Amino acid sequence: MKTIITTLITFVFLVGTISAEEKKWAVESELIQPFLPTIQIGKLQVTRTIWGDWNKEHGELKLGAFLRPRVKHDVVDIIDEYAASIGYRHYFNENWNIEANYYLGYVWADNNKWNRRNLGPYALLGDTPEIRAYAYQQVEKDYEGRVQFAEALIGYRFLLNEEKTIYMIPQFGVLHGLHGSGIIGPRDGKEETFIVGNLLIGLRF
Repeated sequence: MKTIITTLITFVFLVGTISAEEKKWAVESELIQPFLPTIQIGKLQVTRTIWGDWNKEHGELKLGAFLRPRVKHDVVDIIDEYAASIGYRHYFNENWNIEANYYLGYVWADNNKWNRRNLGPYALLGDTPEIRAYAYQQVEKDYEGRVQFAEALIGYRFLLNEEKTIYMIPQFGVLHGLHGSGIIGPRDGKEETFIVGNLLIGLRF
């Protein structure tokens, strides 16, 4: 995953000096999350300007992929997670923007660790090594299921070259695990909301 992201970044800077004619398409990738322990999420996405002037207020349709292969995780030992995304980004001017995204995919995970910290009714029986070992055996298991998220973000686009073909967007917002999503199964099926930050690198073409 790190090699893919590094190659994409190199490609972006090599072709970033193409002509400054009006362009509707862009390709983007996230720079930080692939390298963070327990997260290591790769994102690749394509955007298409669907209305307005790119230098003024306008809207973009987003299609993307969420890739998380064989990652050491806080809830399970190893997680494999893949999803497709669709979204809309609204620019108020050339820089400030907000966006909403929906992710749908599938997850496989090895060895649920979360419930080992929450022994439930077994904790009422005592805290002896024997009881804890029995409880550990009851909750240690693999799981798989659907992953489903909704995301809302605010960002600012920095243009990195004179042709305005290379840009970077820091983003902040929330990611919410929707009801019925397999990813939140290890956390007792509770819906969860996460504070998220992205640093996108993009290339217009």
